[in-house]
Amino acid sequence: MKLRSFAFAAALTLLASAARAECKLQKIVEMPVTMDGLRPHVAAKINGHDVTLLVDSGFFFSDLSDEAVARFGMKRSTAPYGLEIGGVGGHSRDARAAVAQDFSFAGAQFHNIEFLVGGRVGDAVAVGVVGENILGPFDVEYDLGNGMIRFFKAQGCGDANLAYWSAGMSLSRIPIDAPGKYIQQITAKAQVNGHTIRVTLDTGDPLSVLSLNAAARAGVQVSTAGVTSAGVSYGIYGKGQEAFLAPFASFKIGGEEIKNTRLRMADLALPDTDMLLGVDFFLSHRILVSNTQKKLYFTYSGGPVFRLDQARSQQAQAAPTPGVAIPTAAAGAPAETAAPKTAAEFQRRGQAYAARREFPAAIADFSKAIELEPNEAAHYHARALARLAARQPVLAMADLDQALKFNPGDVQALMARGQLYLGTKDPARAKADFEAAMKLSPDNAGLQAQVGLAYASAGLFDPALLALDGWVAAHPRDGSLPQVLNARCWTRAMANRELDKALADCDTAMRGDKVSTVMQNRGLVLLRMGRLDEAIAQYTAAIRAQPRAAQALYGRGLAELKKGAKAQGEADIAAAGAIAPGLQAEYKRFGLAPEGETAASTGAP
Repeated sequence: MKLRSFAFAAALTLLASAARAECKLQKIVEMPVTMDGLRPHVAAKINGHDVTLLVDSGFFFSDLSDEAVARFGMKRSTAPYGLEIGGVGGHSRDARAAVAQDFSFAGAQFHNIEFLVGGRVGDAVAVGVVGENILGPFDVEYDLGNGMIRFFKAQGCGDANLAYWSAGMSLSRIPIDAPGKYIQQITAKAQVNGHTIRVTLDTGDPLSVLSLNAAARAGVQVSTAGVTSAGVSYGIYGKGQEAFLAPFASFKIGGEEIKNTRLRMADLALPDTDMLLGVDFFLSHRILVSNTQKKLYFTYSGGPVFRLDQARSQQAQAAPTPGVAIPTAAAGAPAETAAPKTAAEFQRRGQAYAARREFPAAIADFSKAIELEPNEAAHYHARALARLAARQPVLAMADLDQALKFNPGDVQALMARGQLYLGTKDPARAKADFEAAMKLSPDNAGLQAQVGLAYASAGLFDPALLALDGWVAAHPRDGSLPQVLNARCWTRAMANRELDKALADCDTAMRGDKVSTVMQNRGLVLLRMGRLDEAIAQYTAAIRAQPRAAQALYGRGLAELKKGAKAQGEADIAAAGAIAPGLQAEYKRFGLAPEGETAASTGAP
């Protein structure tokens, strides 16, 4: 296998017109992008099968899941000797490869195309990723806010401004590092609290994340006042990484400076990179990566630059300070992006609004798409998800019904409606939708685990364990096994049953993924078993990893109270309540409360 762009650049370049003496920015192809939350998806075909791929500018080569390779009948190939694929946590595995006999992408057809195989690639919809071996050879515009990626060829432009849309706008233009012979990434320099860092633009990462080492150089550590928990994050391989949200006085890139912001931090172990600028950054900017000039162009589009899964009203709205305007654009540049006219254009813009959590605007665009194409299921599905996020469950249910009326085979709509049925205490209809989804997509490895988690979250432990047991039995070597075992451990602990099996699940999960979520679930099992000293020690380890882990603080407080350590227990429970005010009421439903406050139920509410 050769790590090459499989003649992709040459094939698409043939679509461009002949070069002229003056600067010419020629658009080779425009590729629609659909935002699924904070994940940019594009359509392709592999061996005649329609597929969805995730655009991942942070990954050097395109990759497919093992399930996709088997499903599409791809031939296994040999990766270069000694090539290893590393993840953000520092873990790596020997590369594996496969060949697609036919691959259609961005309007072009190719044959015998190589992909890497395996790892945590894709998502519930996508079967793999499009990496820099495809994206890197071009000048690429990322206009995710308008649902487009555009490929360009710049001819005779020298150092001219290629950001054709930037007239009258504050524009930043900064150097990017030259890519290596094989490993291509979009890497540039920025500043955090006045300290220079190296950033990689990564559409495969939904949320931007700064390394703990770089944060420490900028004067911020996990123990710094104002740092909060952000859960656990995962890369393509390896164990989870504890993530944190921390206040920073300044983040600056190019001519933009965001003051008094909050950045996500984790123990990244990526060579030559201090920060991944994720889709949150892309959605708040229009970006052109010029590989011909080795320059990065971007303009600010609006909204929070670093979104933290909060409503916009909850986030700091400090806009970036102006960039440096570069007035002269390339000759013959494409026209500015027009306002949406077709249903597909409204749909794509609506998805981008939804990804930015601008739900009223998203719903309005989806409604316009429905007006133009009233029988298209995808528009109703998209509006349903936006209405769910906007806390309009009744309207969302009506939209899901319409989506499934026009497309009964929409697996994700069935899953979403099933979860809504669980929320309305209608498990029979939920079960029917879940079973229909799994029957329609038997090769989708994640559906059964997704169903199990939905049941567990609803307190329906019997069907939850049935689904999780089935997934574990069918996927004994899956990379996600520690996470699913952890979920099954939590389910049994909350149900207060089969605690020996729950402990075995957490122990096995811990060997594969020793993170705070596993530790606190193991602490819960030990608490249920009455092994109080061990529970306190396990919860303390979880709190050491995540000092503001509310569930660990609450559980430790309960164990301390049971041991008679009243002051310590009450202090821990109060600290948990300050972080997560609704936690104690939720745990009471399952018999987990201080003496005298315990609800009788230890099963489903």
